[in-house]
Amino acid sequence: MRITLLILIISFHTATAQSFSWIKMQEITLPKNTDYWEVDGLGNYYFIEQQQIEKFNSQGLASYQMSLKKIGEINKIVHVNALKTIVFSEVQQQVCVLDNTLTNNGNCIQMENLNLQNILLISNSNRPNLVWLYDEYNSGLHLYDYVNNKIIQSVSNLARLVGLSTIEQIIEIESVLYVHDEKGKFVLFDLFMNQTISFTLPIKQVRAWKNNLVGIKGDELNAFTLKGEEAFTIQLPINSSELVTDGEYFYFKNQNKINKYQLKIE
Repeated sequence: MRITLLILIISFHTATAQSFSWIKMQEITLPKNTDYWEVDGLGNYYFIEQQQIEKFNSQGLASYQMSLKKIGEINKIVHVNALKTIVFSEVQQQVCVLDNTLTNNGNCIQMENLNLQNILLISNSNRPNLVWLYDEYNSGLHLYDYVNNKIIQSVSNLARLVGLSTIEQIIEIESVLYVHDEKGKFVLFDLFMNQTISFTLPIKQVRAWKNNLVGIKGDELNAFTLKGEEAFTIQLPINSSELVTDGEYFYFKNQNKINKYQLKIE
């Protein structure tokens, strides 16, 4: 009994003795009229203004620009790998695959051709050539193979089946799909779309960082384990309500600047 108690005390002391510090790595200025921005796995920046997309390299220098009028207003970009980026337009209900120079080498794919009525959310999968699609029309979740242009897995009436309200985000982390609603409830699914566990967090939009779910609440960064257990809470390095993660780095938007930080834990 004494040994067990001693281990618990040491573990608690070790956890509470951790110190956190932000290290600023970079600051770049957003292009004018940017509506939406993202960072890929190589640290490249993507800035969207309705039908135009600009790509900056990891040093913050402009490298490619493309006007995508046939795609329509761009609502989301998904980075598949270093050579492929998927662009989604909610208004046009279509996805287009771009290469690393922002060139569209094939036809854009209309969601209606897949019998999907109102796709609102899209997220990449860790498996090659696959992305997740959420159709609000029948609360349907679909795993889509964009190379072979076919749906390979689906579940309908998702919100009713798992007790979610308005679904706001889908994100796959380490082969687990996280689906959460406006109330902060998260439901997790395995590779076969079977529900595993659920929990509620005080943050709405989450990002993956190492083995954590992270998100902004007020002026703090909240971090949780992948099973929804509290990990740590720290003050943000700058005032921001927009967060993107890439590997070990954090990117915060503040007015017309993107600030890149590394979080050091000791």
